[in-house]
Order: sequence, then C-alpha cells, then structure tokens
Amino acid sequence: MFTDSDLARLFEQHSDGAVDRPIREVMTPEPITVPVGARVAEALEILRRFKISELPVIDADGRPVGLLDITDVIGLMAAADRRPLAPSR
Repeated sequence: MFTDSDLARLFEQHSDGAVDRPIREVMTPEPITVPVGARVAEALEILRRFKISELPVIDADGRPVGLLDITDVIGLMAAADRRPLAPSR
C-alpha cells in the first residue's frame, strides 16, 4: 500500500530522485489492517496506538475492501457531537 505518509517520507529525503523510485520500493508492504466487521472504536485505537492515519479494511479472505482515513473518523465523531440528545424519561 502506498499512502500519503509514504509520500511524505520521500519528500523528507530532499532528494531529486526520491520520487522517481518504483512504488514497490517505498510503499508499506504489510500494512496494519482491520477486518470489515470491526467497530469504529477498535479502528480508532489502532490508528492511535500505531500513530498511523490510514487503515486498510479487509474482508474475511484478507482482500482489501476499503480504506479508513483518520479524517473519516474525525468526521464521524463530529457528526456524533452534533446529534441532538434523546429526551430523558
């Protein structure tokens, strides 16, 4: 997987040839993943613990089916904060 973090590491090298390398040489070869049935809280904990901003979502066969980005989680949290409270009984 080639992520924006991989790209940022290339730019940090300040080398003219850094971006001319094959992606297979600079990508994350075995990214941390989360299964499709995982809870958002679990994904958030993985993002926090490993200090990563993207988390591939895989199916039962280990095939990628999506990508959770930290901005997706932030958007979900912001939407939850804007929900009206349920009336108390």
